[in-house]
Amino acid sequence: MRHALLAAVCLAALGLTGCPNPNAIGVQKFGTVTATVVLASNNQPVVGALVILNTGPSGNCTTAAGGTCTIVQVPVGPQSVYASAPGLNGPAVPVNVTTENQNYPVTILMYPSS
Repeated sequence: MRHALLAAVCLAALGLTGCPNPNAIGVQKFGTVTATVVLASNNQPVVGALVILNTGPSGNCTTAAGGTCTIVQVPVGPQSVYASAPGLNGPAVPVNVTTENQNYPVTILMYPSS
């Protein structure tokens, strides 16, 4: 009986060989994006601009006195960052977050709305 139990345990262990680690599935890595929003005409900082990351509502911040703000917990991968301010607009800026726990600075140029 003991040998049968030992054989069953050994067969089960052999059957599980090569199975993926369940703790390694679905682990997301994150970086940080620091955005600087400036006027395209003179590089002056834009204070109070809303900076938005394409990953959803948690991916935004508002620029401070120096025209900068930081978005944390940005998923690794290609992202798009844009800014919104009264009377100003500008194109989205691509950023590729490639390494966990790294900061990725971007500059967003703003133009007067027409």
